[in-house]
Amino acid sequence: MIFSMTNPYLSKSVSTRSGRQTTRPSRRQLLQGFLASVALPPAWGIAQTTPPDAPFHFLPAGQGQRDGSDWENAAALDQITEFVSDAQPGQTFLCAVDDNTMPVGWSGPQIEWGLAGTPEEPVTLNFGTFNDTGEFAQPGGPDAPAQFLMLGNETGPEERPDVGGDPHVVFDRGSSHIRVSGPVFDRAGGNGFFNLDVRGTLQDIAFSGIHARNVGRVIETEDGTVVQGLTVTDCTALGMIRGFARFRDLSEAEFRDLDLDADFVDGGGGMVCQIISVSKGHDLYFNNLRLAKAVNMLAAEERGSTYIQGDGLVLEEDTRDVRIENCHASDMGDGGFDLKTENVYLRNCTTTRCKLGIRIWSHHPDNLIENCRMTEPVRRPRNDGSCLWVAGNVTLRDCEMAAVDEMSPIRFGEGQDKSRDGIVKIQGGTITHAEDVRLATGSAGTIELENVMVNGVETSGRYHWNGWWMRSL
Repeated sequence: MIFSMTNPYLSKSVSTRSGRQTTRPSRRQLLQGFLASVALPPAWGIAQTTPPDAPFHFLPAGQGQRDGSDWENAAALDQITEFVSDAQPGQTFLCAVDDNTMPVGWSGPQIEWGLAGTPEEPVTLNFGTFNDTGEFAQPGGPDAPAQFLMLGNETGPEERPDVGGDPHVVFDRGSSHIRVSGPVFDRAGGNGFFNLDVRGTLQDIAFSGIHARNVGRVIETEDGTVVQGLTVTDCTALGMIRGFARFRDLSEAEFRDLDLDADFVDGGGGMVCQIISVSKGHDLYFNNLRLAKAVNMLAAEERGSTYIQGDGLVLEEDTRDVRIENCHASDMGDGGFDLKTENVYLRNCTTTRCKLGIRIWSHHPDNLIENCRMTEPVRRPRNDGSCLWVAGNVTLRDCEMAAVDEMSPIRFGEGQDKSRDGIVKIQGGTITHAEDVRLATGSAGTIELENVMVNGVETSGRYHWNGWWMRSL
């Protein structure tokens, strides 16, 4: 059974508990009220003195007095935006779907959020289930039944995936110091289930316990939105068209314990999948991530290219000071870790069956890869793979590179500064490749080996690859 939710912004008036008709404030009025720091009158008779330790309760259709005071008087889910205007720092919102009405179908934005907590008292938005015994629970794991299902923009089995559809939750201006937990849901558009659109700085937001299936994207950030202080933990996604999350400007962030599998959903070159991407930012930490199966092959030749896309973690040129530990990328159309970052450190990471395992673009002297394994690179049409792709500078310590077939373990490329060759320093570890295959290929670059086992032979030396042959320096 699908319980369908209507768009809250289509209604023009509502009834208070006293029976009086009142006009529901528009999104513009809400935003103007937030910016002017003027509290709007409660649309549903909500007491503005509600203590923050008393949570607001929501069910799909509401029940009782629908004032949100408890489950017997739960407000309707489509009232949440109005309650936001009356909430205080430290407030908790409990949004439950009745076990008997799951999943709730939705279309169009359901929650417009413009509420800020404080560093000491963040506001909390929890999604979960409500059973016949009156208990609120937050089911976890990728196999849990969906609480929400996006309606519209469906595609058939032979059709290209559709990333249309509006987000469920939009974080507007005024949003900061927020904790979000859940939900479990099926389907969302390319603009995300959660959309960060403050057009300014959003400080201190944490997501946890999200479990998504067959989505365009889970978290999307709009242009002009800067996120300072982010935590994303204990989430899963299976089947992604564009990826799990995209950030335009992100600093002081931690991603931990995420299992993100694109499941070979192919939107083509116009809808490339990058599971996590950051355009600009600093002080980013990634720990215990599984990134898998992002391959964009659809219509490659139609667009005049044989280049197959699809990446795990993508960090662009304006990122710096990044640490990546215990993260694992597999079955990528392009790069497992595509890193243009200044000062990046990878430790205990693996890449398997990616065209290019780890890509290093910057010439920062402290770029370091330690105790990582890059194995089984994959050849794409007219595009050989490699374990390591370098246009900048990087040091490897105690790493394993294992190329297969006739592919070289190291490929040099060209970065933004085409006047500088790539430099790879390898200390310890092992390299294996076919006997008749060169150690390196691609553009010009320099390799320094120090006690490295190359095809079973301990090797030290400095070598230059000029694009055609290797010579000892």
